[in-house]
Amino acid sequence: MGLAVLAPAIGAGQTPAGRVVLDPGPVEQWVDGQVGPALKSSGLPGALVVVVQRSGVVLNKAYGLSDVANHTPADANTTLFEYASIGKTMTAVIASQLIDAGVLDLDQDVNRYLKTAQVSGPKVTLRMLLTHRAGFDDDITGLFAPFDGDIRMSRAELDRRLRPLVAPGSAVACDNQGFGVVGLILRDVTGKSIPELYRERLFEPTRMTNAVHGRPADGMARLARCYTVQGPGSVRECELWLYREGLMGAGGVAATGADMARYLRMLLNGGTLDGRTVMSPRAFADLTNFAHARFHPGMPGGGHSFIQFEEFRGLEYAHSGSIPGFSSMMKVYPDADVAMLVTFLGGQPPAFEMTPSNVVTSLQRVSMRDEAKPGLNVMRELTDKFADQFIPAGRPRSSEGPAPLAGTSADRIGDYLGTYVIASNHSRSLIARVAGWAGLVTLEPAPGGKLRLGGYAELGDYHRVGPLLYENPRGDRLALAEHPAGKYLAIGLSGGVFKKTNAIESPAWSVFMFIFAVPLLLTALLQLRAGAPDPLRRLARFSLAGLVLVLAGVVAEWEWGVRLGVVQGAWLLPAVWRLALHAGVVVLLWSGFWFFRAGDNAKRWITSAHGFVIAAAAWAVAVAMVMWRAVGAFPPQFWW
Repeated sequence: MGLAVLAPAIGAGQTPAGRVVLDPGPVEQWVDGQVGPALKSSGLPGALVVVVQRSGVVLNKAYGLSDVANHTPADANTTLFEYASIGKTMTAVIASQLIDAGVLDLDQDVNRYLKTAQVSGPKVTLRMLLTHRAGFDDDITGLFAPFDGDIRMSRAELDRRLRPLVAPGSAVACDNQGFGVVGLILRDVTGKSIPELYRERLFEPTRMTNAVHGRPADGMARLARCYTVQGPGSVRECELWLYREGLMGAGGVAATGADMARYLRMLLNGGTLDGRTVMSPRAFADLTNFAHARFHPGMPGGGHSFIQFEEFRGLEYAHSGSIPGFSSMMKVYPDADVAMLVTFLGGQPPAFEMTPSNVVTSLQRVSMRDEAKPGLNVMRELTDKFADQFIPAGRPRSSEGPAPLAGTSADRIGDYLGTYVIASNHSRSLIARVAGWAGLVTLEPAPGGKLRLGGYAELGDYHRVGPLLYENPRGDRLALAEHPAGKYLAIGLSGGVFKKTNAIESPAWSVFMFIFAVPLLLTALLQLRAGAPDPLRRLARFSLAGLVLVLAGVVAEWEWGVRLGVVQGAWLLPAVWRLALHAGVVVLLWSGFWFFRAGDNAKRWITSAHGFVIAAAAWAVAVAMVMWRAVGAFPPQFWW
């Protein structure tokens, strides 16, 4: 694809080298016209927008309030905003410094560096950790502490958590706990805390004078508050959270817009800023080497924490971040000499605990009214809209690898057709794993040798542009690959990876079967009446008892399983409710078998049709427990 010659976008010019020159006036006018109305219509309390180029700051502006109760305006130079997972990029900067200095080796077993914990199971390397390919538990329940709480973690808890659940290195899948391990490594090899390392190796060299990792010295005085929002006039404050010790490498930075402007400029300048070297050219090149985790030569890749995107504006890489109360997106366009950060308050649940009580609270507090959603979407899409407005497109793809894309040999595409589940769906949390089965993608054949994603007709059909590489009419790509762990599908970028599955490995059907079977089983209450036939009454008693035991076990595991079994290492109470769940499954199976054996002639069976429905529902619930791998799950402090 050739480089198109395009007229400059409004408010921007282009240098001969293709870099964009932004005019601050039109940029501010455009951003004001987007953010102001969006906050008003959505009810989001406040926001921050930062736009920079190598030479300086184009825009650093806060909008709305940082503290609704006290009517405190958000200030881009003094208010501290939380950036959540964007902190992973800063952890990667520090790790790259130490790799460059020879302190760390990308391909050594990480246990060589860890002193305060050990990773068990398959070998995990720093390269896997920095590219989100270590395969740790996707559930982060119990890894946050209240703002005034204790963030320390015992060696025993760390050891319980640090075990990959899938084959390390098999696929890119957002790995919070993997970056938590990177933080532990940095701490153990330097002998300094994560806040100290951030300050000495990043904040001071870049002169991010207000930035902190963790709890600021002055407490909440300058912090933007946590909010959940349902619409204008429906804003509720939530609790600020801190990352616990084993997760600190995955986030926890609070900084002003001025601080983040300096960080973005450092990235645009290749690791230097105002004559100060934060990282060597070699270290920066390694940080942003997107071949570290490239799914296919023709797909955008992954560097150390950063993910490459494809918008035909030259190289683009990004990282997002979300934590209760805060949502952020950071994008860097080095070829165009532009970087941008958008952060807004609200739009996230009040906590990340995957428990029934928190799920109910979250659904109540983040369910935005329909009239408020367009404004929220404007904030979520602001970086993309800005690029459309100010950065001319039409450049060649920046993600082409060294391998040629042309090829006439036919792909064995039949081997790849079928259902895929998101690669990050691995957790010892029963509910987290089951919920992940809802996000299935189906790869289907389309006329003319093309491919189609079932249920996503708006994306169009994908035509072949190279071996196991396909492209839709918009230029979005889809790639396929086979690894020892199975067949994989990447959609759009190397981080959007799905693993081919089947009805046994990821039984989404069992979720619907369970949801349908439980109400049917509850109709057994009708057969507890005095006039009911004895076999039906006995079936009803036993099947309902089994259902109560199963539901009690599932709810108890969901509410307290991670907290007791993983965080505290308790085994007695988890063993009690898991035994109850197992007993319930046995009772459900036995009640159905007993009822079928109790029938002595066809006439009785016909008149007992309701009994067959109850028995079938009992078996369906029991089968669901087997498919969810809830049966045989011992010892309780490990995994399902």
